[in-house]
Amino acid sequence: MPRYRCPSCCCGPALVLRPPKGSIPICSRCRTPLERQPLVRPIPFLVLLAVGGVLVASSIPLLFTPDSSPPQRREALAEARGSGSMAR
Repeated sequence: MPRYRCPSCCCGPALVLRPPKGSIPICSRCRTPLERQPLVRPIPFLVLLAVGGVLVASSIPLLFTPDSSPPQRREALAEARGSGSMAR
């Protein structure tokens, strides 16, 4: 849906209009032609993609590093599981 915003009226809401082909919508307050506003503004969208890409790229090495839990804990867990199954 096309959204329009008045360049003269500060901080006004974006209006969703469906004007006929060839006509220019006019602001009801100040009578200036409305400017078409894109659904997604390109600069903030590019910043979002760049930050998301950096976060994903920085987390990839964490997926491929081995588990760094101490070996004593693994041995204690294995002994606890082993003695628990033998008690049955």
